[in-house]
Amino acid sequence: MLYSVLSTLRKSWRRFLIIYGDDMDDTKQGKEGGVIIRSIDVGYGNTKYCMGGDETKLKCDHFPSIASLYVGIDRGAGVMIKRDLVEVESNGARYQVGKDSIDTLSARDDRGRTLLTNYIDTPQHLALFRGALAYMREPVIDLMVSGLPVNYFTGHKERMAGRLKGEHKYPDGSSVMIKDVWIIPQPIGGFINYFMSTNQTESLADLKSLTIDIGYYTVDWLVCRGLKLQDERSGSIPGGMSLVLEKLTHLISEDRQAPFSDVNIVDMGIRNGYVARIQGQNYGFSHLVEKMNAYIINAVQSVVSSVGSLDDIDVIVLVGGGAKCYESVVKELLNGREIIVPDDSINSNVKGFYLAGAERIRKLGG
Repeated sequence: MLYSVLSTLRKSWRRFLIIYGDDMDDTKQGKEGGVIIRSIDVGYGNTKYCMGGDETKLKCDHFPSIASLYVGIDRGAGVMIKRDLVEVESNGARYQVGKDSIDTLSARDDRGRTLLTNYIDTPQHLALFRGALAYMREPVIDLMVSGLPVNYFTGHKERMAGRLKGEHKYPDGSSVMIKDVWIIPQPIGGFINYFMSTNQTESLADLKSLTIDIGYYTVDWLVCRGLKLQDERSGSIPGGMSLVLEKLTHLISEDRQAPFSDVNIVDMGIRNGYVARIQGQNYGFSHLVEKMNAYIINAVQSVVSSVGSLDDIDVIVLVGGGAKCYESVVKELLNGREIIVPDDSINSNVKGFYLAGAERIRKLGG
């Protein structure tokens, strides 16, 4: 059982909750069953959300982190199938977000993502968060767990929690009330999700691990002994999948000897085994992968430089939407060390957010 597995880690979890949960509202203390916990990870590339589930499988989903201004035009006239989109309001403007958001982009805007260091302060970030809330269909949420890149965590967690907490209103008159918000460093989500779903939890207190989170805009990493974070060996840098996709679009353009710049086509092609559909034809680009590795190598070298010697690292876990793309280079640069890439790595963080929230409520309620 996922939740009961942490009973062997009570002391380590208490330290974790004290370090990262000291700013959580105490009104949840003593509350027993019926507490609604949800988690959302608004990434630069994809917005992921977790709705809980049973003890063997958490229900998660995601959509592209693209928020387009709503234009109010329905050219389908009720004949075409309606796109899977949600209308939300953010900072006085109306946006469309959701699983078909790529289709809202114009030919002059084939990216659509907001790649800014102050991402959490943008109206697009809040619009994407509200889109995930709408998909979860939960009018009242007792605890929402979300995350920030490692380097942004200390300076931005309180402001982000303030933006997410409270009532979120929708154009159709509905609303969602979030009573409390807990923000934790993003890679901790992937770390928790992996160790709670394996048989290594009994020895976790003495285990030293390196978790590398390959996001769309950043690469984050953390070194832990048990659940105690080593700040000096953890960090975050720009250099996620967005740089890889930009390089690949350029290489594809050169290879085809024709202009090409649609990173979303390349992104889908990577998930399809390096086969993209361009101008109605399948185009394989696996032969270009080695040429983009320089960007991955630079990012991984930054991680290694920060972490230092890996001799004391027992386990290396690679999570995030770009984990599979980085895996071979990481393994080569780390001298053939075993690299663990969990299944469904794109949802690793958001699953861990949920599990951390569930354990916190259980501890405070017990």
